[in-house]
Amino acid sequence: MDKPEASAPPRFHLPVYEGPLDLLLHLIKRAELAPGDVTASIITEQYLEYLEVLEALNLDIAGEYLVMASTLLLIKSFSMLPHPAADDADEAEELKRDLVERLLEYQRYREAAAKLGERPLLGRDVFAGGGEAIAESDRVEAPLKVSVFDLVQAMGAVLRKIADRLPRDLELRDIPIAQCIPRVLEAIRRGGRIEFVSLFDELADRPLVIATFIALLELVRQRRVRAFQEVRFGPIWLERGEIDSEPVQIEQPADD
Repeated sequence: MDKPEASAPPRFHLPVYEGPLDLLLHLIKRAELAPGDVTASIITEQYLEYLEVLEALNLDIAGEYLVMASTLLLIKSFSMLPHPAADDADEAEELKRDLVERLLEYQRYREAAAKLGERPLLGRDVFAGGGEAIAESDRVEAPLKVSVFDLVQAMGAVLRKIADRLPRDLELRDIPIAQCIPRVLEAIRRGGRIEFVSLFDELADRPLVIATFIALLELVRQRRVRAFQEVRFGPIWLERGEIDSEPVQIEQPADD
């Protein structure tokens, strides 16, 4: 009798989807480079490291990410290895030029959308009476927003940190994300706000750690949880979001 194949590890879908151009802009901003430096080695290396974290999290990687990774590696190979044929050099330059143009165009759209979204509520959706204005003393500096890429990178650091204390031989199982949502909400409500890494301190099970992270991403997407930094590259904090409701009671499935 043939031996049954081992079941594949559960795969998770990223609830907050942002594409490869978003990731490239994020990495360029963090490295303080210009969009024209998108093919720099440090960007390619960090891009591949990000995909490794997605794989470690058992997240389904969209095909666009893999296509972009192939493009970056191809351009990098042309720059590092000798290619005497003129056609090869022209192809590399065309690939790089096309990528930079796409990135610049995408950046313009993102910046325009961000400016529209950051316009003061007063004067956009609500109009002041004659002579009424917003006093400078009433303006509060907002904390730094955290992107899904920041959260994934922070989760990669958590996985490396807990690797030694978690058993390596674990029975893989599919954990419903909905079962993790009430625990995340309760932890935040109990503490008012909590640091991102503390959400995983008491978890001694890698599948549960991953499912809890995906639940957090879903709550961020629903705006029930807000993730932010007080200083650039500082700790990530979690607090109640704009849309907050009582935790949903999850019924356990009945035993067969």
